[in-house]
Amino acid sequence: MTKGVLRFFFDYGAGGCLWAGDTKTHARLGVGPVDAGSSGADEQASSPSRLHLSEAVHRLRDQLDFQHSGYLNPLHPLDPSLWSQALCDRFNADVDRLLTLLHQELGADYTILDEQPRYTEDVKLGDYLATNPGLVLMDEVKEPTVR
Repeated sequence: MTKGVLRFFFDYGAGGCLWAGDTKTHARLGVGPVDAGSSGADEQASSPSRLHLSEAVHRLRDQLDFQHSGYLNPLHPLDPSLWSQALCDRFNADVDRLLTLLHQELGADYTILDEQPRYTEDVKLGDYLATNPGLVLMDEVKEPTVR
């Protein structure tokens, strides 16, 4: 059997990090993040993930999806992110840990393409914060900046 192809990256508010990466995988798993379940109007209308993943993977993915939702600048998404280097480093390390787990759990059936950018503190952040006194450097994501 030929391996399927999955693209690995977070997209704001998507609820997952794996996307079909070729036409055969797309035909088998469909659109959207294939590692996320879909929700209906009530609990009985929801469906599980199209991939079988451990609870540990689901928890880490959900944590990273939430953190990623707070990366963009809350005033203007094109302005520098408020993330500190320490927050970037923790996020990047957890992304690498999740990717390792995904390779362990899915690697026999799928090639996983890592398309998730690794973040660094924006070099313009200090100047940006100096001109926007209502904003502060973020060391922790407490709420999403993208809804």
